[in-house]
Order: sequence, then structure tokens, then C-alpha cells
Amino acid sequence: MKEVEVVVIGGGPAGYQAALELGKVGVKTLLIEKSKERVGGTCLNVGCIPTKNYLHSASFVSKLPYYMQCGLNFDFNGLNLEQLKTKTTALITEIRTGVLWMLEQSHVELLYGSASFVDEKTVAVDGEQITFKKCIIATGSKTRELPELPLDSKFIISSSDVFELNTLPKSIAIIGTGPIGCEFATFFSSFGVEVTLIGRGSQLLSGEDEDVSKALLRAFKKSNINVMTSATIAKAELSENGVELFFNERQESITCELVLSATGRIPNTGGLNIENTHVKLDEKGFIEVSPSFVTSQENIYAFGDSIDTPAFAHTAYAEAKIAAHNIVNSESKTNTHVTPSTIFTNPQIASCGLSEKDAKAQGLDYEVKKAYFKVNAKAKILGDDAGFAKAIVDAKSGMILGATIIGVEATEIIHELVFAVEKKLTITELRETIHAHPTVAEIITYL
Repeated sequence: MKEVEVVVIGGGPAGYQAALELGKVGVKTLLIEKSKERVGGTCLNVGCIPTKNYLHSASFVSKLPYYMQCGLNFDFNGLNLEQLKTKTTALITEIRTGVLWMLEQSHVELLYGSASFVDEKTVAVDGEQITFKKCIIATGSKTRELPELPLDSKFIISSSDVFELNTLPKSIAIIGTGPIGCEFATFFSSFGVEVTLIGRGSQLLSGEDEDVSKALLRAFKKSNINVMTSATIAKAELSENGVELFFNERQESITCELVLSATGRIPNTGGLNIENTHVKLDEKGFIEVSPSFVTSQENIYAFGDSIDTPAFAHTAYAEAKIAAHNIVNSESKTNTHVTPSTIFTNPQIASCGLSEKDAKAQGLDYEVKKAYFKVNAKAKILGDDAGFAKAIVDAKSGMILGATIIGVEATEIIHELVFAVEKKLTITELRETIHAHPTVAEIITYL
């Protein structure tokens, strides 16, 4: 029977980052993933990396009219999706190779197979039993499937299935107006696909402030994306022309060639035989943990998408580093850092700290400082001066409580505001910091 100090179940950002942190300080660590091709988890294989590579191509297409006004002549004949797919696969392989190399350099042992708990100190992997002193559950998330939209990977697909497409559909209905749905609406519409975006809520991106949602809606309308809010799918039926969708609230139906179900993801905690330990799950399937990521089984930790914290790879990285520190030093550090939220639509959206609706709900005495990209020279040079930045500021002290940006390079320039919120800077201190000209980040000085 194999014995190790720490077993890590799951080779995504949470799992491999924890394994790296432990391995490099000499902890005997075993990382278990189902296969070599799945190292990197959802983020690398069917999430962050391929999605943003697809969207990066789309961003160039959206700028073509502006570039042509500047005198550049392009002979653009549309997207070769199969070629983009091939390039993206190569990118994923390259990054995975880098992750595997780092694990090797940190002396982390890898074992491929499906792990399940025998008891609170033993896991089995395809018949082999491994004992451990500590264990980390970092099994990530999986696609949420709706009963009224059964996935068949042909006519009704998940966000993961998008990367298996070799040709673009003529029309697509995207179910879900959260970040995943809105990002894919941006991608498909950029290449001429007729897009209908359908959501249950009353606005796009229910987690964002209303002014941000309205700005994105305006941009989507300019891109000829048909947005249907307050709409619930009753059923889907295959027809000669594709898939016909019927709604609970409306007599009408719509037909499209392809349906993308983008209604979010759920924790991937099934199949582990967790019941053989004292680890507890909540009603949504998330693993219950203390603020220092310890489960109700004191020698087992969990973090990343398997717990109910913001489902970002950067959150998983941060949690992994903190939990690994706690394991090595027998401490109980918690994640006190401000987490940025990023959405790679066109225009991009990024936020941190308190939103305006949060501040209002908490009854805080606050002010909103807002600046529009139309006054930013670099945004105009880039041919994209839509959107704005806004900061939520304590009315008495001027301390920045939160911020949101919708516009060009929002996902890059948000980090200055993340730092400001975390370090409790005032709006005056931020404004007085000299920003290079012309840069998009200068928008901060106008707040």
C-alpha cells in the first residue's frame, strides 16, 4: 500500500497549484487526475484558455471596420473554425506541458485514474489503495444540465462542446445570460452567426449593476444579438430546420440550427464516496469548509470550484496557496484578498469590491464616481470608446469600496482598482497617481 503525506484529488488550477506549493517545500505529494489530457482542469481544457483564445480572434474581427477607416485593407473571408480549433488545441497542449514540467520540478508524483475514499485516511485509485496524512479535494465543476434541455452534443450542446465544432452554425440560441452565455454570444455574433440570447432574469448579467447591464445590452443590439430576458424554456423539440424552443411565458416559439446551454456549472463532488469520511456537502453539492478551507473531516481540505466561493481560476490559485501554507505550517490563514471578476464580452467587463447595488442594499453612505471612455484618447486610438468606469466611494472618507469597468481592456486595468480596494486607498490618492499618456488606464484619473 502506497503512503504519502498529502493526496491531492484533481489536477485543475486549485489542485495543481496546491501540489506545486507543497512539493517545492519538500512535502511528499501525490496528485491524482483522471488522465494526462485532463491536467489543467476545466480552465485549461474547456474553459478560460480556449474561450479567451476564441474571443481574442473575435475581437480582431469586431475592429475590422475601424482599421479599414484608418486605411488598412483586409481581405477577410470569414472564420475557418477548424483552423482556430487546431490552434487552440496546440495552445492547450503547450500550456499543459508547462504545468507538467513545473510539477516534475517540484517533485510532485502524478497518478492517473479515478479516486474514491475508502475511509478518512485512504483513497483507492483503480484498485490501488493509498494512505495519506492529509488530503485535498479539488475536483472542480461540471456542466449544469437542465431537464428541459437534455444535452446530445449535436443539436443541444454545452459550453464544452463548442470546442468540438468544426463549422459555425447559421443560427444559435444561447440559454443563459450569465458570463458564459454572454461571452459565447460575443464570439458567435462576431462571425455572422444569428444569435438569440435567452435568460430567466430581467437583465443581462444579474450580478452586475443595472447601468452595466444596460450598456452591454446596447452593445449586443449593435451587434445584432437578439436578447430575450424573463424567458423560461419549457421544452425543446427537433425539427426539420433544427431545434424549436418553446417558452413557459409566451405563446411563440423560436427555431435555430443549434442550442447552447450555458446555464452555469455545478460542483463535481459525485463519485468520490465522500460518505466514507465525515466530509459534509451543502444542499447544492458544495463541500462545506471552514474559512481556512478545512472540511468537517479535520485532515481533509477543499477549495476551488468544489466549494461555494467565486468560481474563477484566480480564486482557486489564491485558495490553493493559502491552504498549502496552512497544511505546511499548521496554521489557519484565510483568504482576505479582494477578488476581481472578469467577463470577456465585447465590451469587456471587470469589477471588484462592492457594487453600487451592494452599497445601496447595505445602507451605506456612498458616492458614485464615473468616467466615460469617450474622453479617453487611447480608447479612441483603439477604435473602441464605448463604456465607462465607476468607483463606489465612502462619502465621508473618500475610501474606495468597489469599482466596475465596462469597456476596452477592462479586464486588464481592473487590477489597479483591486489594489486600491484591498489597501483601502482613497479616490484622491488614486487620482493623484501619475498615469502614462495616452493609455486606457488613464480613465482612472477621471473618476
